[in-house]
Amino acid sequence: MHGPSEVFRGRIGVVGAGALGIFYGAKLSSAGFDVHFYVRTGYEVVRNEGYKINSCDRDFVIKPPVYHSVEEMGLCDLVLVGLKSFANDTLPYLLGPICTSRTVVLTLQNGLGNEEAIARAMVQCGVQSNEADASRQIIGGTAFLCSNRVAPNEICHTAHGFVRLAEFRGTPQARTHAIAASFRAAGIDCEVRESLSAIRWEKLLWNIPFNGLGVAAHHADTAAILSDDELYRAATEIMEEVRAAARADGVEIDPALPADLIKKTLVMGAYKSSMQIDYEQGRPLEVEAILGEPVRRARQAGIAVPKMEMLYAIVRRMDRQRQQEGV
Repeated sequence: MHGPSEVFRGRIGVVGAGALGIFYGAKLSSAGFDVHFYVRTGYEVVRNEGYKINSCDRDFVIKPPVYHSVEEMGLCDLVLVGLKSFANDTLPYLLGPICTSRTVVLTLQNGLGNEEAIARAMVQCGVQSNEADASRQIIGGTAFLCSNRVAPNEICHTAHGFVRLAEFRGTPQARTHAIAASFRAAGIDCEVRESLSAIRWEKLLWNIPFNGLGVAAHHADTAAILSDDELYRAATEIMEEVRAAARADGVEIDPALPADLIKKTLVMGAYKSSMQIDYEQGRPLEVEAILGEPVRRARQAGIAVPKMEMLYAIVRRMDRQRQQEGV
């Protein structure tokens, strides 16, 4: 497709246009890439006014092509999936009209199991005849990004933004490097890695304690967690359990990474995790992808992760109760 030094120049579609999908799609669009957005929330205002990105790097506005249905958006060469994992059951409907057997699908979703869900969806909607072939179209990515959608067409980006990419099956290809080069051309720190499992577990090292405690400890933003001795201790002990679970799953996480992530978290200020915001606004939580699946993999490997298990049990119950109450 492209040599490692080239950028990806195909038609890019964004599905799951929330804080993450809008931010990265807008950065690519602002840099001149051909980016198209499927918009469910605030379609009219986005179509009329575009997206406003208020960023610690630079503020900008884009007016990209937006669509109220994926059928209108049409076929894409690259699809960025920013969908929350609890909505993965909509993937067949979203991917069918915009993917061919040559489309590359890059998921920037949180947690474990999303690539498998995309492969199943591509078979269900007829893009591929089997999951093995579908899997070869998929790239996984992790984004360490502090951004929130403060209005239907407005994103507030306060810190970080780097992305790590890896092929779902096999080693990095020319396309992997081309997509990473496109992110870098758009001003996004982006690195290609050999192991998707490694970057997923490294992201979970932060996501599990700070997303989970953000809900379980009742409106606990990152500053609240780090300034409370007991919550800080809980977060660091959970991080060590995540390292043990990752090791059992074949990933050795650098023992210095927890301290590095704590340092990065300190500069976020009173940042609310995506799970905390979803809970406060009455939306479903990504509890299974971020908390449940890592716990299940640890159990299958015979690794004791009691704090992760407790956090999962508490947050799962809070999520279920909130959804039953319809608050």
